[in-house]
Amino acid sequence: MLVFTTFWHRIKRSSKILFPIKRSEFSLFFSISSLMLLILFNTSILKTLKDTLIIADKNSGAEVVNFLKIFVVVPLSFIFVFLYSKACNSIDNRFIFYIVIGFFTVFLLTFALFLYPNREFLHPSLEKINYLKSMYPRLKWIMPIYGLWTYSLFYSFADLWCSMCLSLLFWQFANQIISKEDSKRFYGSFAIIGYLGLIIAGYVVKSIFKMTNAVKLKNVTSIVSENAFDTRLIKIILITCACNCLIISIYYFITHHLSKKAISFGVKKSKTSLLNSFKIIFKQKQLMYIMFLVFCYNFSINVIEVTWKSQLKKFAGNKSNYIFYVGTINQVVGYATIFLGFISNIMFQRCSWFTCAMLTPILACFTSLLFLSSIAIKYVGWKTILGFSSLGVCVFVGIVHNVLSKSGKYVFFDQTKEMSYMHLDQDSKTKGKAAVDVAGSRLSKSLSGQIQAILLIIIPNSSQIKIFPYLGALLMLIFALWFWSLKKLDKMHK
Repeated sequence: MLVFTTFWHRIKRSSKILFPIKRSEFSLFFSISSLMLLILFNTSILKTLKDTLIIADKNSGAEVVNFLKIFVVVPLSFIFVFLYSKACNSIDNRFIFYIVIGFFTVFLLTFALFLYPNREFLHPSLEKINYLKSMYPRLKWIMPIYGLWTYSLFYSFADLWCSMCLSLLFWQFANQIISKEDSKRFYGSFAIIGYLGLIIAGYVVKSIFKMTNAVKLKNVTSIVSENAFDTRLIKIILITCACNCLIISIYYFITHHLSKKAISFGVKKSKTSLLNSFKIIFKQKQLMYIMFLVFCYNFSINVIEVTWKSQLKKFAGNKSNYIFYVGTINQVVGYATIFLGFISNIMFQRCSWFTCAMLTPILACFTSLLFLSSIAIKYVGWKTILGFSSLGVCVFVGIVHNVLSKSGKYVFFDQTKEMSYMHLDQDSKTKGKAAVDVAGSRLSKSLSGQIQAILLIIIPNSSQIKIFPYLGALLMLIFALWFWSLKKLDKMHK
């Protein structure tokens, strides 16, 4: 009996370490986790669709993304941050959340019901785009932005969703509800429930775009007709709109019934302008180091992803296979994130902030070096590596990098970054955070895009593979800055 009692106590103690949420906190925890799950569900689907429309299109490619981020995504990001900053001074925080989610819902409905079905009429002719490419060969990767302008618009707004709704709105809301003392217990546990959204999104994408009437293509499922793809694309966008309605409903339930006393939702006017909020980043060292962390992660992930996706497009062969692969990869990211979520609950309670924060750059740096090696082998002209095609090896190593970097980011990077904001004043938590998480992250991706775009322009007949050796050396400097910033931020926390 004593042995059984001891064993039972050990199980209870272990469960508290793996899932340290008290019974009285279940309603709040599962409500916030459900909100996170739905936002991540939409994030995963929108990321998959935006890449499929731009990268997998036969008249476009991964190289186009570099120019798209410069000329469309970054300007839109600054406009959004400016409007958000103004809204914080005059509108109740709850209505800001409703307005942002509502805006994206209206855009998605407009794209699904009007822009996409009429794209052939709205897009310029292929002959015109090919003529422009022949006239300006060094700018050939810019032309698809104009030639597929509705896709470019969708890509930009889908990219903004990830920053506005997850990095800014959700985590700012979580920081308001969860105290600094409880954050170590809650934030790691959020991943256990919230990141099920990635797995569910993967299943939804694969079930909707599953290959029927198949023709086997190198052990990959088949090509569906263009009409079938169009119907399924519109269907999945409408699903994201329905999820937005659920997001608003859950947010309303939390703010009006679960945490009404915990949050002050009134309008808080501030004299800090958007320009000053950017100045604050570099005047306030803690915000500056957080900005460096965001910059380094986004810069490194963008350089690897664009090159990897250019190879994935070749490997997949068509849009349907491409979206099917990405759906599968998102599922693996979800499983890895949940697994790391349990580990993070142990680490956040037993290890220092610095130890937890170091895991993401270590995983990203190691897998980046592996990917660099696989690209180098392909670059020198090897067709096979240990009996496997060099293209297949590049794609596989890129998947490993994608899974480990993203799951590490979701579980450790995001949580440790959000903990850093808790040491700041309220104004820095709102406008400073908006500048860092939205405009700052887009700016870092834009800079990596600019560097790649310049290389694509100045090197004749260039592609991602041809410019990647130059990018590899730059990546090592970025990782050095990442580790240095973490060390500086850790000293400030102490």
